[in-house]
Amino acid sequence: MRQLILIGAFTVFSLFATAQEAKIDETFENITEIEVDVIFSNVNIEATDGNTVSVKGLIEWSNTKQDFEIITEVRGTTLHIEVDHPRNVKGNTSGNFDIKLPSLTDVKVNTISGNVKLNGVGQQSIKLNSISGNLNGDKLTGDVKATTISGNIYLSDIKGHVKTSSVSGNLKLSDVDGNLKGSSVSGDFRIENLKGNKEISTVSGSVRQN
Repeated sequence: MRQLILIGAFTVFSLFATAQEAKIDETFENITEIEVDVIFSNVNIEATDGNTVSVKGLIEWSNTKQDFEIITEVRGTTLHIEVDHPRNVKGNTSGNFDIKLPSLTDVKVNTISGNVKLNGVGQQSIKLNSISGNLNGDKLTGDVKATTISGNIYLSDIKGHVKTSSVSGNLKLSDVDGNLKGSSVSGDFRIENLKGNKEISTVSGSVRQN
């Protein structure tokens, strides 16, 4: 038994010893829009006071023969955040980004399997896209477009129109000031306090509105 425990401990140590990582901890001024294009990463964005955008992120991967890099670029008043990665990713990869920015900032997020969470941001438009991660937005201003394949979509307190698309994920939307246009193959819609018109299409999912 003692030998098995030692072997297990050595295996865990070996995994951590060979793990690779890339980090970012930067601030930016006078940004009105951010574009986040990352891989296998959770993205958390929330409003803060002031005129500064704060970006903290970490990517970890297990394959020592591959390399990842976090790249930032300012184009006018738009901040672009990207994870440069191998074409064919092998091994375990995970990441997390925490971004704080002024409330009147438009946001675009694209990730593969990570969850996306936004709170209190937006001016004209919010665009969220994930393959298998959940999309969660609260107190957003502007038109919102949220797309996912198998993840769930949760949107509440939206000051604008909403367009959603999901294949198998469920969708819950509440307190939407504008119109709602949604589509799903097998996901269920739960709608509360929609002030505008709705246009919903689903194959086998249900639609319930209060």
